[in-house]
Amino acid sequence: MNKKESKILSNEMMKFSSHLKDEYKLVKPPLYHNFLVNIGVKKRGLCWHFAYDMLTHAKSLHLSSFDYYIGGANINDYWEEHNTLIVTCKDCRFEDGIVLDPWRNSGVLYFSKVKDDKSYSWSQRGGLR
Repeated sequence: MNKKESKILSNEMMKFSSHLKDEYKLVKPPLYHNFLVNIGVKKRGLCWHFAYDMLTHAKSLHLSSFDYYIGGANINDYWEEHNTLIVTCKDCRFEDGIVLDPWRNSGVLYFSKVKDDKSYSWSQRGGLR
């Protein structure tokens, strides 16, 4: 893995999650913000908004060392479903990836290994390299 690209990606994901926090004008906690989006008071800020905006930004960096996926947990459960960006090294398994989740802490980037995330059991929603 390219250390230079790893540093670029980690710095960009930290900065971009903060940018999204400001862009979405987040309020805490995340579920209250979801409520505001769902009743039309806020336009964006659901977990999948974060996931796809983070994905778009990560791909715009044109880093060759990584693959990107949308991870999902509790799929089709209205109250519990959650989605986020998962990053792996190029051609590595989804299960060995890193969770990048700016939603759960209201714009402060949470990160962990997929297998070490105690809050969610992640599955691959799609291969979005």
